[in-house]
Amino acid sequence: MTVSPAGAPSPAPRTSAVQSVARAAALLGAVVDSPSGGATLTELSKITGLNVSTVHRLLGTLCAEGLLCRSREGDRFQPGPVLLRLGRRSLAASGLPEVTAVLKELADGTGETASIGMRRGDRVLVLVSVQSEQPLRYLGEPGVSMPLTETALGIALLAFDTTRLPGRVSPQEQPGGGSRDSGDGGDGSGRTESPAEWARRVLLLAAQFRGYAVLDGPEGSGLRGLAAPVDSGSPYIQLAVDVQGPVGRMTDDRLDALGARVIAAADSLRGLPVALTLGQL
Repeated sequence: MTVSPAGAPSPAPRTSAVQSVARAAALLGAVVDSPSGGATLTELSKITGLNVSTVHRLLGTLCAEGLLCRSREGDRFQPGPVLLRLGRRSLAASGLPEVTAVLKELADGTGETASIGMRRGDRVLVLVSVQSEQPLRYLGEPGVSMPLTETALGIALLAFDTTRLPGRVSPQEQPGGGSRDSGDGGDGSGRTESPAEWARRVLLLAAQFRGYAVLDGPEGSGLRGLAAPVDSGSPYIQLAVDVQGPVGRMTDDRLDALGARVIAAADSLRGLPVALTLGQL
């Protein structure tokens, strides 16, 4: 046992085996949480704080065991077949069939790809997707992480957040509803909102009014998403369900009908044990 300068015993050093497992776990977590479809050797070294040679050695072992694999281009590391199989079995044991069945019914009923996503900080992680059977469709990408404001899932989570209510708009915050003597741009803060902030406020207000969020993809993508929040039973586990597809099929006149189906799917997932399990991934 070693003694610290203050005279108190210091923690026993970790064995090399335990340290290796901890480092490997950190790498696996970094790869799984990567928002860009995997991570490079340099990125993983920076994220975990491990030197490049250590990361390189551990990645070789993890790839050899099937826990990780290289991307087609070879420069990024992604979840391997063994890790994916472990994830599927874990989800299956905790109620994934119920979620998949609900998403399948939603995809069949709307003709579009249906997904469930979870909030992680200022991003949304897609957990499970069921693809549309249409030839032209959105390809759901489980494991992809996106900024909240760039997906219908995220807009729904912001608009109906019950913990901090970042998207809840008070009468004073409504467009044009700022304090009369503040001389501000409508948010009561004394500053003028940017066009992007104004557009976001309108999206949140519209979602709260409708009960579901609508967000068109980047210009030229031709995609539209529609989402509703899921009551997981815990204010700290925030989930939402969405459908995504071509704007040409998800036309304005269909929004209410599509929204009703998405809300019904979200309601049917309310309180399911799987929500708690998914929320911990």
